[in-house]
Amino acid sequence: MNQVGVFNSVPSQEEFSDPGTLMWISEDAGEEFLEAYQHCAAHAPQIAMRSSVVDGLQRPAVQVRAIVIAQHQRIMPSRSLIRDMREAYPQARVLCLMGSCCEGMYAKILDPVFSKRERLYCHQWAQVLPAWLRCCGAVVPVAGNPCRSVAVVSATPANGSALMDLAESAGAVAFWCRDACGWQMRRIDAVWWDDSVAVAATADRWSQRLKPFVRNDGAPVHAWIANAPRYSEVNAASKGGVTLTLSKPYQIEPLLSLLGIGRLGQAESSASLRVA
Repeated sequence: MNQVGVFNSVPSQEEFSDPGTLMWISEDAGEEFLEAYQHCAAHAPQIAMRSSVVDGLQRPAVQVRAIVIAQHQRIMPSRSLIRDMREAYPQARVLCLMGSCCEGMYAKILDPVFSKRERLYCHQWAQVLPAWLRCCGAVVPVAGNPCRSVAVVSATPANGSALMDLAESAGAVAFWCRDACGWQMRRIDAVWWDDSVAVAATADRWSQRLKPFVRNDGAPVHAWIANAPRYSEVNAASKGGVTLTLSKPYQIEPLLSLLGIGRLGQAESSASLRVA
């Protein structure tokens, strides 16, 4: 499934200044969707929980600006119900957050219920959902202290060239390395791990990977860029100390925000820099 429409979908300035309600529709707030829901609950001005689209229609909420539908099963939603929902909440943007069991289900459907801009795999939520939530007045968190240096860990310099270019364009000094050498890495503020080296691993293995980068005055922030990571893999990386996991192709704004320099204007002006 092509996710370009989702990555390049940016709300208008009018939507940013018009806070409202986020409606979260889900039959089961399972672990796969838990982090995405917790982010929505923490940053949306107000949230309305509904168990189904029918529930959302029967118990209407006010000032709904965004609707997230968590799709757990490979069952096509009712076209008529989704149409009724759009009519009931004409000002709301819609996002279908798909679980791992939904992979590939839209590949051969010529007329899907949700457009390409409205479909997103759950493992990609961190790179799209925070900015998307601006449509209901949510504020995208930005790291407090700007990072001055970034280490890009990849199999070859070619694998990490796009990430190094991004870091340098943001004003940081970029280093490439194939593995971590403690005596060389004492002054690194951020580490971006490419899956050409950092394959999915257990939390303990991630802790060992990150250990050489620990400084006397703290530790750098870590991001892992991987190809369609599973929830269990993202969870293991998080427990091992990774702050952000992005799924290829990824959007640059989350990485810029992690550096403490991400801004809406940068995201709009650099939309073409989405890296495959």
